[in-house]
Amino acid sequence: MAEPEIDGWEYTGYTPRDGRSWVCSAYVAAIYKAGGLFGDMDVNSTEFGPADVYELNFFDEHFDRPQACIEADPDLPYCQLLGNYRMRLPHYNTVDPYPNMNEKCGRVWPDYARADGC
Repeated sequence: MAEPEIDGWEYTGYTPRDGRSWVCSAYVAAIYKAGGLFGDMDVNSTEFGPADVYELNFFDEHFDRPQACIEADPDLPYCQLLGNYRMRLPHYNTVDPYPNMNEKCGRVWPDYARADGC
C-alpha cells in the first residue's frame, strides 16, 4: 500500500533535527510552489523527482540564451556551461502541471517514462 507524502510532514526519531527534509528535486518543486507556479492547485512537492521538475512546462521556450551558453552547446534549449558530459533532459518543458501531480504515478527503470495519464 502506498500513500503520497504530504508537504509539511516532519519525521521524528534521530536527533538533531533541523526542520523539514527534502531531496533536491522536492526542494525545487517546493520553491516553485512557494513562488506560485502551481497557482491554487493542490500538489505535494515531496512527490517530485528530478525528471518531474524539469519536465514541467514552466520554462520560457523563447529564452535568448547568452552567447556563452550557445558556445558551450549550440543545440541545447537550456544552458549548460560546465562539465565533460552534456545533460540530456528528455521531455524537457513538456508537461503541464495538474492537481495532485505525481501522487499516483510511478516511474520504472530503465527508462523512467511517464505513464499515460500522468
